Amino acid sequence: MVEPADNRRIRSQWWFIVLMGLIYTANFADRTIVSVLGEAIRRDLGLTDLQLGMMGGLSFALLYTVMGIPIARIADRHSRIALIAAATGIWSVMTALCGAAGSFAQLIACRAGVGIGEAGLTPPLVSLLADKFATDRRATAYSLITLGAPIGGAVAAIAGGYLAQAYGWRIAFVAVGAPGLVLALAVLLTLREPLRQGHVGGLGVGMAAPAFAAVLRHLGRSPAFLYLTAASAMVAMVGYALSLFLVPLLVRRYGLDLKLAGGVFAITYSLATAIGMISGGLLADRLGQRSVSWFGKAPAIALCLALPLIIAAVLQADWRGLMALLFVASMCLYAFLPAIMTVTQRLVPPDMRASAAALHAFGQTVFGLGLGSVVVGALSDTFTRTAYGPGYTLACSGHAMQADRCMTASATGLQQAILAISVVLVAAIFCYWRASAALLREIQPSQAM
Repeated sequence: MVEPADNRRIRSQWWFIVLMGLIYTANFADRTIVSVLGEAIRRDLGLTDLQLGMMGGLSFALLYTVMGIPIARIADRHSRIALIAAATGIWSVMTALCGAAGSFAQLIACRAGVGIGEAGLTPPLVSLLADKFATDRRATAYSLITLGAPIGGAVAAIAGGYLAQAYGWRIAFVAVGAPGLVLALAVLLTLREPLRQGHVGGLGVGMAAPAFAAVLRHLGRSPAFLYLTAASAMVAMVGYALSLFLVPLLVRRYGLDLKLAGGVFAITYSLATAIGMISGGLLADRLGQRSVSWFGKAPAIALCLALPLIIAAVLQADWRGLMALLFVASMCLYAFLPAIMTVTQRLVPPDMRASAAALHAFGQTVFGLGLGSVVVGALSDTFTRTAYGPGYTLACSGHAMQADRCMTASATGLQQAILAISVVLVAAIFCYWRASAALLREIQPSQAM
């Protein structure tokens, strides 16, 4: 008996969600593991917080963004499935190689390799979503897939914290990187490239896509895209700062070991983000059916809740209070990022979707992970010197940073740096609110892509 076409299509969609969710899990485990291992690496190699930010964020972000747009242009013309498989294999190998690094320069090089690989995931994935799901289901589908992000963060936090505590940070890198190679093979063997919807007859693999200059001109005339990208970049600055420096803050300020700090990270960042994204995706699809302006209003309202909670959390004297407040703040902070990514696909023609996704991700990665991590690291070092007073460099260089007075100063400096970076959420709220009006002008009620 022949299986009905609708059943095959639904089964294919669910397998796509599951497999891409696993890919996202591996992606964020490999990306996040450095947040969990950062304090151990810093002590072992004698790094500053600025170097930690460069290793954890900037080196990854630079190559991620440099390669992201060219890869997106390839995705607009060629097989997106093959690109995702290749990207997964590359970042997995480079993550494992981080465990063999013997210096700051080698870690920078390996993290740059991770960035090159991970640049090949989001643009082709978002483009595929537009061809596999109806408009009013994309935010939910993408939110389900991006549940892999907090799950991956939890895996990195719990497994990485345990492995680093028991066997050292090098083994943790290898253990987290290896599973991605199996997933890359599964993508090649089980997924097929769909036709690109939106043109008569579809747009097949190998057909011409618009020049990149044409994409830039189109997006440059879209205030909605510009406001959404700017706001999401500022949210990413705060989010990545919290994720990269949360474990160091827990170790320095509250005296937690890596195993317990990893567990707290898994709850306050990973679990909270998972709840926020899935509820945000469902809510965005529901509100978006009433008015597309909610794709700007909803995240603005969520950030109005997140900002005071983050400030209150970082000021807590007990780590349990920080965990409770930051749990709710993380839910609000990340609730609508997947939905925002999907609505930007409705602002461009089908043959520009991967490029639009890459440019949106460019803003989040350069200003979020790249700039945010470096700014927080630099501010932390500056505030730490101020908190310690004269003689800091001589007393707290290299491994001596573990001394009590140095540790107290570094905890204070990092706390103040996180508070300072959180202020950018005020500008993000403004941009999201302006985007709500722009979306009404640019997306017609009857539009479906």
